[in-house]
Amino acid sequence: MKRKLYMMMGAAALGLLTANAAKAEFAFGEETKGITLTSNESDLNIRIRLQPRFDFGDLVKSEDGRSYESESDLYLRRVRLEMGGHLLTKTIKYNLTLSADKWEQTGHADEVSLLYGYVEWDADEAYSFQVGKYKLPYSRVSLTSSSKQLLIERPASTEAAKKVFGETDAYYQPKAAIFGKALDGVLGYEVAVADGWQNGETIHTDTTVFTSSPLYVARIELSPPGWLEKSKSDAHLGKGQHLTLGLNLANQSSIEYAENGYEEDRSLWGFDVSGHYNNITAQAEYNEWEVDSSDPTIGTSKPRGWYVQAGYLVDGLNIEPVARYEVYDQNSEAENKEERNTTFGANWYGKGHSLKVGANWVHTDYDSAAKGALAEADSKDTYQVQAQMYF
Repeated sequence: MKRKLYMMMGAAALGLLTANAAKAEFAFGEETKGITLTSNESDLNIRIRLQPRFDFGDLVKSEDGRSYESESDLYLRRVRLEMGGHLLTKTIKYNLTLSADKWEQTGHADEVSLLYGYVEWDADEAYSFQVGKYKLPYSRVSLTSSSKQLLIERPASTEAAKKVFGETDAYYQPKAAIFGKALDGVLGYEVAVADGWQNGETIHTDTTVFTSSPLYVARIELSPPGWLEKSKSDAHLGKGQHLTLGLNLANQSSIEYAENGYEEDRSLWGFDVSGHYNNITAQAEYNEWEVDSSDPTIGTSKPRGWYVQAGYLVDGLNIEPVARYEVYDQNSEAENKEERNTTFGANWYGKGHSLKVGANWVHTDYDSAAKGALAEADSKDTYQVQAQMYF
C-alpha cells in the first residue's frame, strides 16, 4: 500500500517540477495557485496538498515503558483537497477542505474528514461575517496555514492549547464570527461564538458533559503603518516586511458534568509578536489557560507555554536555516511539569511553498513529573524530514 502511494506521489512531484519551470527566483518557477473554474461572478479554485514525511529517533517507548527506543516512520503528514471561491458575487466566499492527515502513520487510523466548511460575506473592510467550521481565532502560529510554517511541527504548547475547548477537532469547530480591519489595516479584529464543549463529550476520564455555556473568543492585531502583513505566514521568502502584535482571549463557563453535577470554567489568553524584513523572519508567542473545576478530585490546572523562533533565507540557494526554543509547563499549579524543546533545521524552496523540503532535529528535556518523562529517560531526540507539494 505504501509503495503504491509513494509511487503516485513521485509521479505527481515530477509533474509539478516540469510544469512552469521557467526563469524565476526559484529553481522550478513561481508558486502554483491551483485550477480555477469561473462562471460569471462565481468561481471555484481547486488545490491539492501533499506532505510526505519521514520521522526517526526516539519515537516509541520500550516494552517495559522505562525508556525510549529508536524507530522510523514514513507516512503522509497532510493530505488536503481544498475547494473554495466566490458565490454569485465577489463579496461572498466559500471553502470546503477535506483532510486525510497522518495517512499511514504508525498507530493512526486512516480516515477522510471535513477540516473546513464555511461561507463568508465580506460586506466591508471593517466588517465581514463568517459562518461554518474553521479555526478559532487564537494563537498566531496555529492561525497560520500549515503550508507556510517555518518549522515542520508547531510548538507543543500551542498544539495543546488547540485542544482546550472540545473533545475532537476542538480548534476547528462550527462558529459564527465577525471580523475586519480599521485605520487602513493598522487594527484587525475577530470576535466569534462557538459550541465549545458539548453534551455527551468526554471531558475528563469517566466524566462527560451534560450542558455548558457557549464558547466566546476574541482576537485583535496591531501593526504600524507600512508594516502590514498581507496574509499570515511564518516564512515570507524574502519579500516585504511586517510587524504585528496579537492579543487573544477565550472563555467557556458553566460546563456541567453529567455524572455528579459538578462543573468547571475554562479560559485561555495569550499574546504574540511576529515580524519579518526581507530575508529574516521571527516571532514569539505566549499562551496560558486554566481549567477550574468544582470537583475536588479534578481541581484547578494552569498550563502555559512560550516559544521564540527565527529563520533567514539565503538568496540564490533558497535555503533557510531555522531555529526554535520553547518552554511548556504542562501545569504551573504542580511541580516539575515542564518540558523544553529545542529545534534546529533548514528549509529548501524549489518552487516557493508549492515545492519545498524541510529537515528538523528536535531535542526535548522533561522535568521528572512531566508527561513524556520516563523512569530511565528524561529527554529524547527526534529527526524529521518533510516535503510539500502544493498544486
